[in-house]
Amino acid sequence: MYSFQLFELYFSEDEVIDSENLMWLLPVCIVIIPFVYFIRLKLYDKHVHGIDLDAMDEELNVLKAKEELRKEREKLEQRKETLEKKM
Repeated sequence: MYSFQLFELYFSEDEVIDSENLMWLLPVCIVIIPFVYFIRLKLYDKHVHGIDLDAMDEELNVLKAKEELRKEREKLEQRKETLEKKM
């Protein structure tokens, strides 16, 4: 916003700095402010709180793989028991 005001100060022929041209800035701010906030949020979480989302995602994938292996093992044990009962 300040850069827009400085630009208007140097390149505008008007004497008024905050004129109707400030409405041009509103759509730009609507796009840029959330973008900057989400970047800040990610950096703050990673460097201040030590929250690494990639590491968390990898850990969740490992836990899912372990759960799938546990289920497969249970299925194999059930098949083994049924085969032993038939013999």
